Amino acid sequence: MNITLAKKIAEFEPTDGSWLELESMFEDVFSSTEAKFYYVAIFNLFERFAEDDGAGVFWSAVHGMEARDDYEEELVRFFRRHPTEMTRIMLKRIRNSGAKSVAGISIDTLIS
Repeated sequence: MNITLAKKIAEFEPTDGSWLELESMFEDVFSSTEAKFYYVAIFNLFERFAEDDGAGVFWSAVHGMEARDDYEEELVRFFRRHPTEMTRIMLKRIRNSGAKSVAGISIDTLIS
């Protein structure tokens, strides 16, 4: 785990509208064996850009977390704290897969 990388993700600001540096950070996260360590930073980033998808780059984080299947508790925690476009989409994707609950919570009680 790399605390500096987590901080860079949480505090990321696009440069001249470019999100490519963040894409590179996500590649580092999801190629590591400790990707879960970075989820708080990623969800904090989603909160800061609550109505945004990071010019499409946030999808890399969504797909990376979905591939690992160990993000549900953080997703619920952050959604309850501050629902964002990306956390709402993530919950809908889980529901669309046929699941009725996430981290023991009914998805329909979270999003209606």
